[in-house]
Amino acid sequence: MEQDTISRLDSAGIPVELKLALKEVLHEVEALSPSLPRVQQRRSHYRIERVVTEATDPAVDTHWWPVYVDLVAKAARELGATGQPVVDAIQRLLPLLWSRLGPYDPVSLQPITEDTVWGICQLSDTLSEPRKGFVATNAVSLAQAHFNPHAWFRAVHAGKAPVGFMMLADDADAPEYFLWRFMIADPYQSRGYGRQAIQRLAEYVRTRPGATELLVSCGEGEGSPKEFYLKQGFVPTGEVVGEETVLKLVL
Repeated sequence: MEQDTISRLDSAGIPVELKLALKEVLHEVEALSPSLPRVQQRRSHYRIERVVTEATDPAVDTHWWPVYVDLVAKAARELGATGQPVVDAIQRLLPLLWSRLGPYDPVSLQPITEDTVWGICQLSDTLSEPRKGFVATNAVSLAQAHFNPHAWFRAVHAGKAPVGFMMLADDADAPEYFLWRFMIADPYQSRGYGRQAIQRLAEYVRTRPGATELLVSCGEGEGSPKEFYLKQGFVPTGEVVGEETVLKLVL
């Protein structure tokens, strides 16, 4: 399969520097494969194959490559020095991919489909501690949404790239609108996507019956999203639910 991919790269109309960087990653992932568990082998090969497809085919309408190279790098890092060549090759590849395929904008909230649900679940795997401990996985959130009639959930898209997930408790009878879950994948942090996603959500909530405020709660401590919410205009209500501080954004 690697040779087929290299043949595709050789015939692709992309810069030579990018071709060489992609080939290097392919080679290093192949060399690392015997050291990976079988499931990780299959996933790493699939993810890099997908990265090559997105880099070479402009017709691809959904880009997962920042997430996929992040997950391949994480699997390699777990092997220490053995996986370092993969990590180094990915670091050389990343700026070339961003230059070729980015930037990603504007931000929008999109329904999750049969084609995107698995990728949305994988976004959670990019989160590192301590941030990871402050939000349930997207798979758990989607499962809970299935049993809650007030759950309104969307993927956060930046252009072609799904970059995050949010879920709202949308109870028009109360009326109360509570940001239940929200995350932006690690490769997309500090790019303004979280701020824009909150703006898009506030625009939606303003259309709901009786909406005057958007609520959210979060834990305290290292990795807490509280400072992020304060920067978006949320203010503490003085209420604490469990161990979480409740904040509100006046609409």
